[in-house]
Amino acid sequence: MRLGIKLKITLAFSAVFILLSFLFNIIGYQRIRGMLIADSNRYLLTQAQALLDKTEIDPAIIPLPDKSQFIRVLYRANGNSRVVFETPGVLSRIPTPNATGVKDTLGMRVAYVRGAAGAEDTPPELVLAVTDTQLQHNLRVLLGMLFVSSILSVLISGLVSYLLALILLLPLQRIIHAARNISTNILRDPIPVNGAGDELHELSVTINDMIRRINESLQQQQNFFASASHELKTPLAILRTELEVGLRKQGLEEGLRQLLSNQLEEISRLQEIVNEFLVVSQLRVGSPSIYRQPFDMSVLVVKVFNQLLPLLRQKNLEPIIRFDEEAADFTILADQDKMRIVLLNLLENAAKYGVHNTAITCKVVKTETEMAVRFTNITTSEKINTENLQVAFYRSDLVQKGAGLGLWLSNEIIRLHGGDIQLSSSNHRFTVTIRLSTEQTG
Repeated sequence: MRLGIKLKITLAFSAVFILLSFLFNIIGYQRIRGMLIADSNRYLLTQAQALLDKTEIDPAIIPLPDKSQFIRVLYRANGNSRVVFETPGVLSRIPTPNATGVKDTLGMRVAYVRGAAGAEDTPPELVLAVTDTQLQHNLRVLLGMLFVSSILSVLISGLVSYLLALILLLPLQRIIHAARNISTNILRDPIPVNGAGDELHELSVTINDMIRRINESLQQQQNFFASASHELKTPLAILRTELEVGLRKQGLEEGLRQLLSNQLEEISRLQEIVNEFLVVSQLRVGSPSIYRQPFDMSVLVVKVFNQLLPLLRQKNLEPIIRFDEEAADFTILADQDKMRIVLLNLLENAAKYGVHNTAITCKVVKTETEMAVRFTNITTSEKINTENLQVAFYRSDLVQKGAGLGLWLSNEIIRLHGGDIQLSSSNHRFTVTIRLSTEQTG
């Protein structure tokens, strides 16, 4: 279980407070207990001495004790003690102490006093015994009060420490909130600086400096990315045009024609990568412009299949397009050029990873709230791990051509349209589903 800083501070403070409270309560309890016992001893000795002052041996005069008191009156003669009077009961089991004082035995508090030796040869001695119920009750009450006060103190201190930690960590919460809202596309929002000159102030300044350095580095990378892509477009277009013109000439040797065709194919691949890099650059710097306009999705799907028909024929893949018969039309409000990039990427991926002599199915369904375009192809693997397929520059098969941007770029474009892309794989079938809202369709 992960504990937050506030809870850690509260637990640490409470643990220290419990330890100190426990230590001080033990010391306090022992001191107060000693004081209560000493006070009880003085009282008992005073009571015993008062009774002894009223006692006579010859003639025998015995004062009457209280109902809760037990007394024994005795004297010593010829080295032997002789009991003059003893209250019946528990006192008969208690031996006479040897020295003046108070001791506890058999649940009783026993005080012993002796008369001063004077004219009398046999000074009287008196044993006074009372139950220790009251003393024990007082000690239990004291212990209970200390325990309750300790619990309340711990609870109050824990609550106060949590509130203090909450107040003291508010600047840190603001830093966390601000840092969470920072994206790799926009790094212009600084972390708030409290201006207090403490550690949190230093942390905010340090993070802001780090963000500025990261922002500068990213800007340099994106500028190079965009500039390189733009610079590559023109020479690639010229090379492609020259190769296409060269291939139209009559009388070319078959070997030379094949060489030029291979070069044209590689240049076309480079152009696709450059175009993807341009869109990626726009996505990294900020959201590219989305020009929404109504268009027929069914027409665009057919055009994309016709464009990639040569690629499908290379692997003898049968294109199957199914349109929802219950839909009145397939008009949607979206950026047609961006949607064309998405469909091209998805169909090209299906063709690349599809098994020879199988079919690629595209199903277009439209309801009142959404439009779904689903591509399905047969794969050699029973199940493909789809976890990282939408990560930029990730390729599950490094042998295949491509930069690993197709699914990521498609997902970003669909996300900008407020939709989503779902990937699934089972039973040698790989399915990609695009879902777009039709609520704004014109």
